[in-house]
Amino acid sequence: MLRTSRITSDPLDILRHYALGDLVGYQKNEDTPTVWQREAHRGVHLLGEVRVPKSQRRYVFHPKFELRFDTAFEAVLRACAERPTGRSWVTPPLVDGYLALHRMGFAHSFEAWCDGQLAGGCFGVQIGSYISVDSMFYTVSNASKAAYGQALVRLKERGFTLVDSNPVSDEARNYGEEWVPQWRYEELLAAAIDGHATLADHVPCPPLPDKVRRGLPLARFVRKVAVKVQRYVGLDKM
Repeated sequence: MLRTSRITSDPLDILRHYALGDLVGYQKNEDTPTVWQREAHRGVHLLGEVRVPKSQRRYVFHPKFELRFDTAFEAVLRACAERPTGRSWVTPPLVDGYLALHRMGFAHSFEAWCDGQLAGGCFGVQIGSYISVDSMFYTVSNASKAAYGQALVRLKERGFTLVDSNPVSDEARNYGEEWVPQWRYEELLAAAIDGHATLADHVPCPPLPDKVRRGLPLARFVRKVAVKVQRYVGLDKM
């Protein structure tokens, strides 16, 4: 695991970390700060096939759940940030940063509505044909499953190629998710962020800001050197 840097509320800094393949995580445990880091493997859905388990189809596609996008982004984000116990990784700086990214068109919510009320949902960041599913919540049983499962179907139909769903839970693996090495994930990500996909006709896909895009080649090179140095140091200590 390579630790990278601390969390800020700067939306361009957050976007840069997503474009580089970084992941938000606790430094050691829930009592330590959250930082940007790189794990050895990442959980992804390549959208070649969306497999909704037969036992869950009646929940995911139940007519009582209506799938919407971006109609209650802040409500979904704040619901995902709330935890009855422990500390959420969605810290106040990240909340501010995600809200700014939503206004810029890079952060989205997938929402399950029931009887006119927000019942559950997920949120994530989009760059090109890449999108993440960072967290989810529900207030009605199976609403988050409906939001996630129906969203995967929509993402495949709309031309998305890579869904970052780290980590891969046993339940999520049933939908077609898989683990890939970090280096492979970064290859897939580099191709996807140059793609173009939209959640809906009225939801645009903004280009990566020049300030972020221009810095990616150098940042990727520095990361590769850092990984090699880390491996060398580790071997040298054996």
